[in-house]
Amino acid sequence: MTKEIKKYKYLIVGGGMAADQAVAGIRSIDKEGTIGIISSDTDEPYARPALSKKLWVDPDFHDEDIDFHTAQKYDAWIKLATKVTKVNPKKHTIETDNGEEFEYDKLLLATGSEAKTLKGENSERVIALRSKQDYLKIRKFSGKGKHVIVVGNGYIGSEIAAGLIQSDTKVSLVITGDRIFDKKFPIFLSEKYEEKYLKAGIKIYHNKKASSYDLVGDEVKVQLNDGTVLQGAGLVLGIGAFTDYSLASEAGLKVDEHGVVVNEQLKTSVSDIWAAGDIISYPDQILGRQSAGHVRHAINSGLFVGKQMAGVTGTYNYTPVFYSWVFDINWEAFGQVNSSLKMYAETLGDDKYIVYYFDKQTLVGILSWNSDVHLEHLKEILKKRPTIEELDRVINLRAVE
Repeated sequence: MTKEIKKYKYLIVGGGMAADQAVAGIRSIDKEGTIGIISSDTDEPYARPALSKKLWVDPDFHDEDIDFHTAQKYDAWIKLATKVTKVNPKKHTIETDNGEEFEYDKLLLATGSEAKTLKGENSERVIALRSKQDYLKIRKFSGKGKHVIVVGNGYIGSEIAAGLIQSDTKVSLVITGDRIFDKKFPIFLSEKYEEKYLKAGIKIYHNKKASSYDLVGDEVKVQLNDGTVLQGAGLVLGIGAFTDYSLASEAGLKVDEHGVVVNEQLKTSVSDIWAAGDIISYPDQILGRQSAGHVRHAINSGLFVGKQMAGVTGTYNYTPVFYSWVFDINWEAFGQVNSSLKMYAETLGDDKYIVYYFDKQTLVGILSWNSDVHLEHLKEILKKRPTIEELDRVINLRAVE
């Protein structure tokens, strides 16, 4: 007897914020078409940024508040804790790691990224923060004055360190640079940023890397590359993420150095397959072809691609903004934001700045620090690609290092 294969008009591989918004986009156009979601996560789609931000600092915001209830809200079917291992474009089917096969009319790949980790024995006290379950595990070994070691100088490391110190936890933060975000911010801003951490009581280990860890009873012992040993109730890693494009490439989809290649409609090189979020190499209208591992890009590309799959024709014109907020500082940026570039600052008021980044003489990136300037206005400035001299004619700039 031939095994019956479930078929969906729209099938989505991935269960993150891009997938949630893709379903919303589909349902805004097509109220009846069947939607299937296959996710490797153990939880339905949720607001991922809250895992390292709001859940730690807002006592009125709770774990369940981050859940989107995607399947129920949009009448979609979802299968969790399942990995798609093969896409067969000719048959319009996908296969999963448990041997199931599903058929689609239209397929969306939105598999996101995976957190990097360190080699060592698996433990619920060593967490590379990415998922809701990771967050819940950190909750178990933090608080009540316990000591937690955080490794990482990026978004996750800096945010979770700030969140933990504000949740009755002693924190040691290990970073590879001279200061927090010293590779992105000019010195005067990275110093301001780090001062918040030091005043909060965080111990920072500069120019260090975690080389290995061991489990010692109910604690974790972390060995740094200079011989320093730290010991605490848990270890949280925020050392970056990686994206696996093998599912797409093995299915014959075009892939480049940025990811799965899509056009302005976020369609891949293979008929009836779209892609969104972290994994795509897309033609940004301001920055050119690139990838973007930012939540706002996941949300916007997901919503856009859902509508496209349901029959709307348009052009993806969102330039991703990456952002963070810790303590009383919030910042947003887009383009190339790298402290190795020429940097000029515009002072807007008390601790409010715009920093402009130039490659040689041409504007390539902008950082908004605690400012109220509308991002669309700043994007319009970047789109014009002014030189330092041209921008200085209309804005009072000062060179910064």
